[in-house]
Amino acid sequence: MTRPRFTMVVVLIEDLPRSLAFYRRLGVEFPPGADGRTDIQVPIGDEHQMVLTTQFARNDPDREPPSGGSRIILEFFVDGRDAVDAKFLELTDAGYRGRRPPWLTSFDAYMCMVDDPDGNTVLVTAG
Repeated sequence: MTRPRFTMVVVLIEDLPRSLAFYRRLGVEFPPGADGRTDIQVPIGDEHQMVLTTQFARNDPDREPPSGGSRIILEFFVDGRDAVDAKFLELTDAGYRGRRPPWLTSFDAYMCMVDDPDGNTVLVTAG
């Protein structure tokens, strides 16, 4: 029996252009014309893919939008602590919810937490 292989992250969203604006600010690149679609899949490195989809959110009868803390957190690395500080300010100044401003963890990681437009929490970490 073959072992499962992690290949992609699927993020359930309500509005693709709104989510693209957030992830573009993080530095994710999307192909031309992405704003006119309902779903998009893009490479995020090491043969992994990120999928932003409105289809699952609309077709899951039991789905409830996130509230409170996240069950899954997406993490993006940036080049150094100054970049974490700058990205936190950029995202919160643009109106995104800053869940936690930059801090140094007990395991010496410098990071911040920001919610995307659909309430998914994103870590921005110096690395």
